[in-house]
Amino acid sequence: MANLPSHVVAFAGNNTKTYEQFKDYYFHARSIDGKNLGDFDKTIAFAEKETRMHTALLSEVTRLSGQSIPEGMDMVQFASNPMLKWAMGAVVNTMIDAIIPDTIIKSIGLYTNIQTVGWGASARYDIKPNAIMSTTKFSNGRRDGWAQKQFNTSVSITPEAHNVTVEASLYKILVGEESLAEFARKAILALETEMTKDAYATFAAIADRVGYPVALNSATFSSDSLIEQCQIVESYALSKPVIIGTKRALAKVLPESSKGYRMTTTAEAPGIGLIRNFYEYDIMELPQVATGKDFGLALSDDYVYIIAPSSDKLVKGAIEGVTQSFTVNPEDTADLTTSTSFTKRWKFEIATNSVMARTQVSS
Repeated sequence: MANLPSHVVAFAGNNTKTYEQFKDYYFHARSIDGKNLGDFDKTIAFAEKETRMHTALLSEVTRLSGQSIPEGMDMVQFASNPMLKWAMGAVVNTMIDAIIPDTIIKSIGLYTNIQTVGWGASARYDIKPNAIMSTTKFSNGRRDGWAQKQFNTSVSITPEAHNVTVEASLYKILVGEESLAEFARKAILALETEMTKDAYATFAAIADRVGYPVALNSATFSSDSLIEQCQIVESYALSKPVIIGTKRALAKVLPESSKGYRMTTTAEAPGIGLIRNFYEYDIMELPQVATGKDFGLALSDDYVYIIAPSSDKLVKGAIEGVTQSFTVNPEDTADLTTSTSFTKRWKFEIATNSVMARTQVSS
C-alpha cells in the first residue's frame, strides 16, 4: 500500500487502490513535466493511465454516491443528480489530500518542516536551544560556577484558508469527453505551486529582517566570502551546510578566474552544468516556480543561501489535512458548466534554532 494519510484510507474504506493508482498517475504526469516526485509504473503509457484513471475515479464516485445510471435514463438527466455532484467533489478532495503531503515536502522540504493537522487544529513546534554553554576559567577554591539553563520555545501555527476554483462540465466528464483525473491534477498543481511560493517567501524574508547580522548577509560574491559564510553556518548550526539557490543564481558560483583553475573533459560532446560541490560543500538547486503573471518567476535569481538542513529547518509549516470543496451547479450557470472551489488551509512561519547565510550574486 502506498503511503497515504489515515483519513484518505478511512475515506476509501481501506480499499485504497484508486488513490494509489492516482498517485502513480500524478507522479508519471509530473515526470513528463521534468519533475521527479517518486517512483511510478513505467510499463504503462501515460495516455493509457489517464483513460484507466478516469474510469476508476468514476467508479469511486459511483461507490461513494450509491448511485448508478438507471437503464434507459439519458446521461444529461443523470448528470443533475445532487448525490453524484457531491460525490465527485468529495473524491477529488480526497485525491488532493492523497497527493499534497508528498509533493509539497519534495518541493520545500530542504528548508521547511511540515506538520499535517486535522480539521480546525493548529501545529505546535518545540524549538530546542542550539547555543553552546559558556565555559570559563575557575578557582580551585570554589564549587559552583555561573549556573546556566536552556529552555525550549514553543510555536503554534494555525493554517489559513486558500482557494482555487476549477471549471469543468460534469456532463462531459460523465460521457468521457473531459478527464476527471486531469481536473484533479490541475487543482493539485495550483495548490502545490501556491504553497511553494508561500514557503519560499517566508524563507527568503529571513535575511531581509532589520538587524540581520552582516556576517550572514553578504552584498557581494567571492569564493572567500562564501566559504567564510559556510564556515560560520557550520560552526553555529553544528552541522555541515549546503549551498542552495536557483539554477541561474548557482551558475554564478564559480572560483575566481584570477585564482587559476581549469576544466578537463574527455567527452566528445561536453556540456555545461552546475558545479555540484564547492570546496567540499554540496550545491543543491531550488527549482523555479511561475508567478502566473507576466511570465514572472517567484524565486530570486540574485542570491544563494547557505543552510544546514540536517540541523533544524528554518521554516515551519502547518497544512490542514482535509480539503474542503464547494460546487456550483451547471443549472445555475449560463453555459451549463460546473465550477468547484477547493479550499486548502496552510501557513508557514520562521521558527528555528539554526543559522542561515545569504550571498548576493548579482545586483
